[in-house]
Amino acid sequence: MKTPTPEAVSAALTEILRDDMNVDIRRVTRDSRLVDDVGLDSVAFAVGMVAIEDKLGVALSEEDLLSCETVGDLEAAILAKVPAAQSKS
Repeated sequence: MKTPTPEAVSAALTEILRDDMNVDIRRVTRDSRLVDDVGLDSVAFAVGMVAIEDKLGVALSEEDLLSCETVGDLEAAILAKVPAAQSKS
């Protein structure tokens, strides 16, 4: 599998939020807070973890997710697990 670029991760995360987690992405930015603004709960996080692993091949732990406050933080956490993409940010 090709290493996802930051752009690909961003696009995939948008798809996951929209398709897998039923989020209205028109209101979501990188600065949107996952719980307070986006409205994610523990079930949504679990669904998101599975979708991220399926679509991007990146396994995030519960601790990784809990350390993410915003959509941008989540994107960074995914990219941190993709070694080749780190140098591009």
